[in-house]
Amino acid sequence: MLNRLIKKFLGNDFLKSIAVLMTGTLIAQIIGYLLAPIITRLYTPAEMGEFGMFQRITVLVATIATARYEYALPLPQKERHAFYLFRFALKISLITLLLTLLLGFIYGLFQKEGANYFFLLLFLIGSVFSLVFFNLGTNWSVRKKYFHKISMAKMSHSISLNVLRVLFGLFNAGSLGLILAYGLSLFVGALYFLKDFLLLNNRIKSRISSLKTKVIAKQYKDFPKANLPLALSDYIRDVLVALILIEYFSESLFGAFDHSYRMLRIPVMLIGAALAHVFFSRISAYKTEKKLIFPLFKKVITILSLLSIAPFLIIYFYGAPLFDFVFGSDWRFAGELSEIMAPWLMLNFIVSPLSTIPLVFGKQKSYLIIGVIASALQLIGFIVIPKFIGGTDTNVNFMFHCVSWAQVLMGMITLYFLYSIVKNHDLEVVRNSKI
Repeated sequence: MLNRLIKKFLGNDFLKSIAVLMTGTLIAQIIGYLLAPIITRLYTPAEMGEFGMFQRITVLVATIATARYEYALPLPQKERHAFYLFRFALKISLITLLLTLLLGFIYGLFQKEGANYFFLLLFLIGSVFSLVFFNLGTNWSVRKKYFHKISMAKMSHSISLNVLRVLFGLFNAGSLGLILAYGLSLFVGALYFLKDFLLLNNRIKSRISSLKTKVIAKQYKDFPKANLPLALSDYIRDVLVALILIEYFSESLFGAFDHSYRMLRIPVMLIGAALAHVFFSRISAYKTEKKLIFPLFKKVITILSLLSIAPFLIIYFYGAPLFDFVFGSDWRFAGELSEIMAPWLMLNFIVSPLSTIPLVFGKQKSYLIIGVIASALQLIGFIVIPKFIGGTDTNVNFMFHCVSWAQVLMGMITLYFLYSIVKNHDLEVVRNSKI
């Protein structure tokens, strides 16, 4: 029986692709878990909070820079057309980064900022470009089904990130050490995709047409028009949440929240991201080939639900003592927040890999509305509740309970929306097959 199950697994391209993507990431995350108790003892929650702000700004600028065209790379039928989009996204990214650098430089001069500000500004630009190229390379590899390359890039990024955090922490580098580790690790991960880009650029460059590039970019205009606002609503929300928690409470509280949120998001990064890449590639092909998608949709939800129940239940009941034991007593409050946010992040773990469905079916505008409502509820919770009830420990917990369960509700609405898209597609396929 075991041999039959192994053969069935090896014969399933979907599961094999997920396994390839997860292998490198799993190794990296194990190293990350092993080093996490050391890292949290080398940095304070306030220092983690300062780094968390830099990381969120980096992601926000990188999202604006590509206008989300990276997610269109797997869709064109011709490789040349997809590479036009790759170069186009890279070009608008460089323009965006030059404008960001100029505005940041002018702001620094007017505010009479010191050398540290200008160093961080330059490092921010470098980090954003590395992240942009990393994202473009990842989605190009999804198109080409180079899942092993994605796995290696993510593993290199994660390992270098955690090792550098420890090294900088031993030298008491504080939040600057965390920022340096993050930017350098993004550069290491992006290098894995550089060779493919250069080879393709040399082969296709002579045939690149500016007019054709504009036509292809216009064909996928829904990505900057609908998907970009959706992504921005998420990332602007993240930056605003950081500012609100720091303003109303402290950098330490934001650091505790950010650490808890990132720890609970690890399953999404480990399993969900791998599933999302493979699922995106598969449903894009199924849509073109007019195949049923619901069986795959159901399989993914079943797998994720079974994988999430045990770990999130443990966090829900024992988050505080676990964080205290693993990360140190300074992080016990982060564990209390993880208990509160466990239902929210469990549903997020299930929904995240399926969020590519609106991209494939051109439903980004409807998905944007749901995303904006979810972001608004989160911001309202963090702004209104502390303003009216104060910032005591009991009230902070109440605030996080309200925000968490509001996000659970929005997660259920999102899941139903994605289900309706898949169901409508499959009904159309069945109708056409009977004609």
